[in-house]
Amino acid sequence: MLEKIKANLGSNYIENTDEVLQDIIGDMTSIACDISNRKQDDEKLFPYIKKAVKSEYLARGAEGLLSRSEGSISSSYEDIVEKMRNNIIKAHLRRIK
Repeated sequence: MLEKIKANLGSNYIENTDEVLQDIIGDMTSIACDISNRKQDDEKLFPYIKKAVKSEYLARGAEGLLSRSEGSISSSYEDIVEKMRNNIIKAHLRRIK
């Protein structure tokens, strides 16, 4: 999954940040498994995990911000975990224990 995410990030990937990316992958995988009650190797979760990992990686340094304005450029941030949760539930990937 790491290499696919790095390739997908393209020029947004910063060299020598594999450890950071692996940490984010681990966190998002754990959260996705908790939300869905599925195992870590369940490939149905991979697209949602990848999307969340990319979002989290790109949002590094802006943790805790809801929005930011610099000059005429305005950026707003979403709750990445909440969005992943909603996407997993909407895709009917949540298993009831």
